[in-house]
Order: sequence, then structure tokens, then C-alpha cells
Amino acid sequence: MNNKQEITSRGLAQQSGLDIFCSITNYTGEFISMGNPLLSSNIDVAFDYGTTAADPQLDAISTLLPSGNTWFKYYTSGSPYTNIQAPSINGNYIQFKGHKNSGNDSYCGICQGLTGLTVGKKYYIEMISPYLTVEGTLTVKTYSKAGENVIENSSKSFTMPNNISSMTTEFTAVSANDFVLIDYTTESASAVVQYLYSITISEVQEYLAPVYVQDKFNNAHKTLRRNLGNTLSDD
Repeated sequence: MNNKQEITSRGLAQQSGLDIFCSITNYTGEFISMGNPLLSSNIDVAFDYGTTAADPQLDAISTLLPSGNTWFKYYTSGSPYTNIQAPSINGNYIQFKGHKNSGNDSYCGICQGLTGLTVGKKYYIEMISPYLTVEGTLTVKTYSKAGENVIENSSKSFTMPNNISSMTTEFTAVSANDFVLIDYTTESASAVVQYLYSITISEVQEYLAPVYVQDKFNNAHKTLRRNLGNTLSDD
């Protein structure tokens, strides 16, 4: 049986499967409207919805069914919650109001219907809050419609004040028209305001690229692996 090396003395592969790859992640497109910066949004004139439901976020999405890449907003309007104002724009920022009065939580948020998503694809959400933030929790959720029902598909909460201005998470699209919701709540017994500057949603694209190294003559060479035994058969 005639054996030969997997890789020649000049570094050429004589067998498939020896390449070494690195993963490259790229973020493309913008799948949210009027989100960066939020100053340019329609939030001040957006339709708002007051709720006292047991799940205020799900109730807001199910009732509003936001569509058309336009912001809608909601707030808790009474018992068993604290009555709070809907979000609004001030300067370059959106203001989320919060107040835990007599032990009753408050929630207020914004939501939007997305378009052009690819089912099964990952999407990257980034929220920027460079403004001095206060105590509380910012949460971003995604939903989709299943028949007559609305289903929560992902949820990520951020404890404020955040130690960095950028807050990121990912979700996998369940439909071409998923919904996104961002809201705020606080444990503060006095009225507070939380600020957010921008929101972006991008598609996550992942690629594999061969790994190259340079020799002392600055020539690039593909990096290869060797299998145990280092030889292969011609048979």
C-alpha cells in the first residue's frame, strides 16, 4: 500500500478537511423604524394604551397588534398597579416614567411591529442609554402571532443604572412580522424618569473564513491541521 503525507513539504493539503476556519459575525440592515435616535420617532404622538391586566406587556401587544413600523405606547392605568404616564420624548431621549406607589408596581413602554424578518434568522438588538440613568429595570421582549393568540418568544432584562451605555441581546425570528416591546419598571417609592437614546435591530450574519498566517517574508499561508498518523492512503 502506497502512503503519502497529508500535507506536502510546501504546505499544500493533499486531503480535504484539513482547513482551519474562524467565525466572523456581521450585523446588517435595520429592521426597526424611527429608532436611532428616538428623537426622530413618532413617540410623542403615538397611540397609547392603558392597561391593568395581569400581564400588562402581553395585553398591550395583543390589544394593539402594532404594525407598519410605527411606535405604539402603553402604561399601567390603575389598580393593581400605580397609574403612570406613557413614555414621551424630551430633548434627544425617550422618557420612561416609573413609580412604585404604596407597593404597587408601574410599567410603561413602547412597542412596534417589525417587517421583512427571515424566519429562523437571528437578530441583534442594541439599546443605547448614555444619559445618567436611575434605578429600575429595562426589558426588551419579542412576540409573534399564532392564529388568534400572541406568543412571547424572547425576553431580556437590564438592571439600571447599567455599567455601560450599550445594552444588547439577540432573538430568533418566528415570523416575518414579529413584534418588539421595550418597557421600564422601578422599585423606587418616588417618581423617577429613565432615559433611552436609541434602539437598533440588525440581522446577524455569520461566516467561516480560512485562517492565514504570514511567514518571515510576509507571504500569507493557509493554516492547516494534521490528523493523527499524518499519512493517507492512495487506495
